[in-house]
Amino acid sequence: METANCPKQSQVVYRPRRPEKTVLFKVVKKHYKTWVNNLGKPVPYHVDKVFKGYLECGILAKGFACAHCDSCNKDFILGFSCKGRGLCPSCNTRAMVETAAHLVENLIPAVPIRQFVISFPMRIRHYLRTDDILQKVLRIVVEEIRKKLIACSPETSHAQIGAISFIHHFGNTLNIHPHFHLVVPDGIFSHDGDSLLFHESFLAPDDIVDIQESIRKRVLRYFGRRGWFDKETVEKMLAYENSGFSLNANVRIQSWDREGLERLIRYCARPCFASENLSWNGPWLQYRFPKPTHTGKKFIQLEPLEFIDRIAAFIPFPRRHRRHYHGVFAPNSPVRGRVTANAKRRPRSSIPPSLQEETEKVEKVSLDWAKLIARIYQDNPLVCGCGKEIKITAFVTHSAQIWRILRGIGWPIEIPEFDPPYDFAEFEICQLVSGTEDGFPEEVEVHNEIGPDPPHFDDCIDPPHWKE
Repeated sequence: METANCPKQSQVVYRPRRPEKTVLFKVVKKHYKTWVNNLGKPVPYHVDKVFKGYLECGILAKGFACAHCDSCNKDFILGFSCKGRGLCPSCNTRAMVETAAHLVENLIPAVPIRQFVISFPMRIRHYLRTDDILQKVLRIVVEEIRKKLIACSPETSHAQIGAISFIHHFGNTLNIHPHFHLVVPDGIFSHDGDSLLFHESFLAPDDIVDIQESIRKRVLRYFGRRGWFDKETVEKMLAYENSGFSLNANVRIQSWDREGLERLIRYCARPCFASENLSWNGPWLQYRFPKPTHTGKKFIQLEPLEFIDRIAAFIPFPRRHRRHYHGVFAPNSPVRGRVTANAKRRPRSSIPPSLQEETEKVEKVSLDWAKLIARIYQDNPLVCGCGKEIKITAFVTHSAQIWRILRGIGWPIEIPEFDPPYDFAEFEICQLVSGTEDGFPEEVEVHNEIGPDPPHFDDCIDPPHWKE
């Protein structure tokens, strides 16, 4: 709410997001209860909690913070977030940016970094959905990378590597695709007395092929020992020229490129889908891929219930880590303090052979939402258009106060709830017809016995939050 006008001095102005205007919000609100009724089994508690929390994320009727600018006497209100994992685009982005900021500023030293991406054949992906098997395969991958890095580095005593692994259960096409992204310093660490040294390695393309072949052999033999594959199947898969195992290590970040490293970690910690790629195409949901597939396909069309079913499978279990630390980055490593003390060190010309010997305990970076937004958009939301700082004055959580303030500014006071489940047999589908004069698609009722009813299509496009 505004009480006075002031000259605008910045070209980028923060606007609170409107989650209820997005396609994702309307799909979840309209079709979630129907999906629950037609699932055929109880919905896991953590999945139901995430969906319910998302429906209230950023809704001012659930509470908000009040902010004030003393310079131009403006008041602002800011909604609360749900802090859920796996569904909410805002909270997923916050976790992604905070993870990258913590790793770059407080953990990874200024050394060359290489990304390893390992994917597996279709035949074993089903087994990787079990956490115990997934962790065992991850240990095999890290061990084979460690062996090759040590072999390609100068001979040293007490050689160790550092690695951070990100577990992805999804693909770009919203399919189940368990694979790993590993951020690994391109070399080994060693300590000689009180000195901690870093030795850069030089991996050739043939070395990457050797790592891939070693991973393939060990993983298939592990499956054979566990009895999931018989001996004949293991030998046949080992004889395949294209076995489905794929290791890519082409991305390498120089030691001085900290911004590039942060972008890489954001990519590794990204959410399972991008809500801005979701749109309506008649009664279907259309999801645009980040990049075309190998067949040239650029998007996929799904029914709303099928879309909810897919994204629900990607919601992580509670108290289960989505990234792991290995080698010198592991929490119990005796040299972790000396390694992380170099995270903010910037080499001038070349990588220093000896790292700093500071052993101060490094605390996790915990940035507030304003700093995280400023880190992405280069604009602080707690800075008014006049250039002065905005101060948080109060947190409003009582229902009577919420209603009084929202009614005073003409804002909706209704708390969104899931629509009741509908019956497929008595349903009408609304199809979109383009070319209307007002710029919005109009609804045309078409009777159909098999299709679900899409949500209302008025104002279904989410406007940008950051451009005025």
